[in-house]
Amino acid sequence: MAKRQLLDIDAACEIVLDGVQALDPEQTDLKQAGGKFTVESAVSPVDIPGFDNSIMDGFAVRAADTAEASPALKVDLVIAGESRAGTPFGGTLEPGQAVTISTGAPIPDGADAVIQKELVTAEGGRLTLSSRVEAGHDIRRRGEIAKKGQEILPGGTALGAIGMGALASIGVDSVSCHRKPRVSLLTSGDELVEPGERLGPGQIWNSNRYSVSALIHEAGAELVSYGNVMDDRQATIDALELALESDLTVICGGVSVGDHDHVRPSLAELGVEQQFWGLALKPGRPTWFGQRDGSRVLGLPGNPVSALVVFRLLAMPLLRMLAGGGPPGARGTARLTGPVERLGGRLRAVPCRPDPEGAPGDLAPMPQLGSHDFLSLVGATHLALITPGAGRAEPGDVVETLPLGEG
Repeated sequence: MAKRQLLDIDAACEIVLDGVQALDPEQTDLKQAGGKFTVESAVSPVDIPGFDNSIMDGFAVRAADTAEASPALKVDLVIAGESRAGTPFGGTLEPGQAVTISTGAPIPDGADAVIQKELVTAEGGRLTLSSRVEAGHDIRRRGEIAKKGQEILPGGTALGAIGMGALASIGVDSVSCHRKPRVSLLTSGDELVEPGERLGPGQIWNSNRYSVSALIHEAGAELVSYGNVMDDRQATIDALELALESDLTVICGGVSVGDHDHVRPSLAELGVEQQFWGLALKPGRPTWFGQRDGSRVLGLPGNPVSALVVFRLLAMPLLRMLAGGGPPGARGTARLTGPVERLGGRLRAVPCRPDPEGAPGDLAPMPQLGSHDFLSLVGATHLALITPGAGRAEPGDVVETLPLGEG
C-alpha cells in the first residue's frame, strides 16, 4: 500500500472552514440566549440611567441651602420625606428642606446635591449640617452610562455573563442570534463502557464522550445526539445515518486502517465525500474530514489526547464560525521553560501549563506517556505548537500557542 500524504494542519483548517457561513438567525428570548452570537448590534432604547439618582445613602438637598454651613455655623434643614429606590419622593424640594435618600433613588425635583448620611446629624425631623456641599455632589446623571441610540454590543458578540447583563440593563428581553450548531457525537469501540460500570476483560471507561461533549458546549454548540457504536459495519452505518442530520458529526475512533475500523467505508457508503484523511500532526495523524449536503463530519482518533487536540484545532474554529463568531483569531505565543523534541515531518501539539517558577506567561511542557494518557492533561491550559524539524525546541524558545478552552 502506498504511503498516504499527510496534510499540514493549517491547510486542513482552510479546508474545514472553506465556504462556512453562519447559521440562520433566530429571535431568541434573552433567558435562552446564553452562549449564542448576536446577529446585529444592540443599541440602547433609552438613556441609562433613565433619571438622576443618588450615589450614596444620605440626604438630597439644595446646594444653596448649605452655602453658609461650617463647623462654627451649623445649618438646620427640615426633612420633608424620603426617596427610596423604586419609590421616589412625590413632591418638590422647597428652600430649607431635605429629603432622606437611598443609593440609586431618584433625585427629587428641586434638589441638586446629595450629602452622605455619615456627615450629618438627623434627629426629630431635622437635619443638621456643618459643611457645605456643591451642586451635583454624589449624583449620577441621566444618560451618563449610555445615551438613547448608543451602541451597546456589536453584532457577532458571544453572549456570556457580561453581554447578557448589558442587554438586560437596557431592557432587551429578546435578541436576534445565530442558531447554535447542532452536533452529533459518536464514540466507537467494543472496549468502551460508561463510567460507573464494571470493567470487563480488555475494557476501558469512555472518557471521550465526556471530554468532547464538554468541548462541544464550550464551543457554543448544542449536542443533539450521542451514541457509542460497537465494532460492527452495519451498526456503524445505522448510527452515522442518523447522526448526519446534524450540522457536524464528530466520531471518536474507528477512522484508521484496522480490521475493525468501519467508519470510513461506512461514510463512503452513505455518500459522505472525503476531503482529507491524515494530518501531519502529533497527536492526531489519523484524522478524517468530509461533507455531505452541507453536513460536515470530523473523524477523530480514538486516543483521548488526540481527540481533544484535533477538536481544539479544527472543530472549535468551525463551530465558532457556524455560530456566527467569525474566523479564528491569531494564535498566541509563549516562552517554553522545558525542552520538546521536534518531529521531522509533523507538527507537535504539546499540552502545557503555566510555569510557577518562570516569568508571567511562560509555559512548561507537561510530560506524557502517549496520546492515551489523558490524565497528563490535568492542569494544562495551552497547546504549544512545535514546528517540524531536527533537534528540539529548547527552554527559552518562543513558540505559537493556543488556549485549550474557547476557540
